[in-house]
Amino acid sequence: MSSFLMPTRRRVLKTAGLAAGALATPALIRSSFAAGQLTVADVGGAPGEAIKKAFYEPFEKATGIKVVGVAHDPDPVTQFKLQVDTKSYLWDVCMVTPDHVMRLSEDKQYIAPLEIDSPDEADILPGMLTDNWLGFSVFGAVMAYRTDKFGEAGPSNWSEFWDVEKFPGRRGFYKGAWAALEFALLADGVAPKDLYPLDMDRAFKKLEELKPHVAVWWTSGAHNTQILQNGEVDATDTWSARAYAATASGAPVKTVWQGGYSVDGWSIVQGAPNTAAAQDFIKFCMKPEQQAAYTSIVANGPTNKKSFDFMPAERRAVLPTAPENFGNLYEINSKWWSTNYDEAVERMQEFLLL
Repeated sequence: MSSFLMPTRRRVLKTAGLAAGALATPALIRSSFAAGQLTVADVGGAPGEAIKKAFYEPFEKATGIKVVGVAHDPDPVTQFKLQVDTKSYLWDVCMVTPDHVMRLSEDKQYIAPLEIDSPDEADILPGMLTDNWLGFSVFGAVMAYRTDKFGEAGPSNWSEFWDVEKFPGRRGFYKGAWAALEFALLADGVAPKDLYPLDMDRAFKKLEELKPHVAVWWTSGAHNTQILQNGEVDATDTWSARAYAATASGAPVKTVWQGGYSVDGWSIVQGAPNTAAAQDFIKFCMKPEQQAAYTSIVANGPTNKKSFDFMPAERRAVLPTAPENFGNLYEINSKWWSTNYDEAVERMQEFLLL
């Protein structure tokens, strides 16, 4: 998954401490910037490697501008703000979600304008490009089931996922609340357009019905892939790229495109040393062939609609933003989760203990 998940209060304090320590030696930090070089913060790990191959290295080849990729903290907002406030810069560009953008814009503008003027603008999906953010990697929070259990006729919506009489079998479910509460409400008959603000009382009441049938409360994307691969569960909520990883490994898993989506994207740090080059980099990331290169490695959806012209039909079929899939997904409300994340997680922890 992306870095979207909001931090607990403990993580915020930890992040603040790490960032403050990093910013204690601004002279050393400034010396890491060089002419003809960009420093870009991403989520690291396998996605970071895919970003390097699809964006950093081709951009350097095309422009001569070297891109240095670094991993940011699970929630980059504190680091981002400290750099601007102290004028001691770690990055030029940072990988952020819509929630991060809201938090970096509410009290003070910490994000520089993109000043995009590109013919590729017209092909970007609605809502995926603003004056200070470009979304480039869409992931789905959806459902998957094992076809060796259900064939091709497994649960096709969240009400059926809850229906353990019609679709008997072991369920997996996310332990962390995010997106899981929406699934409970959808199972209880709430329409996607009416989900927010989430009725947590109603969601947890519906979760009580499913709880006895949950064999595994999964805790991470890797864990989710594992339980689909080894058959610990017959059906589970999932992140779309994690279900695809199970399928790609040879497991008999089918993704059901019913659920929500969120997006990772790029923003520029206000006052960053290499803003002009950063704007060129983000413009480069709009190109359909570069987004297609990224989604050929990581099964997240591109935001440039023309990217699908650069990939085979079988790859398009597993991506959230393919038109046949995207129409079944609602946008996960970042503002609601930003405000209510701690309460939702605390309630989920209490629910699991009872």
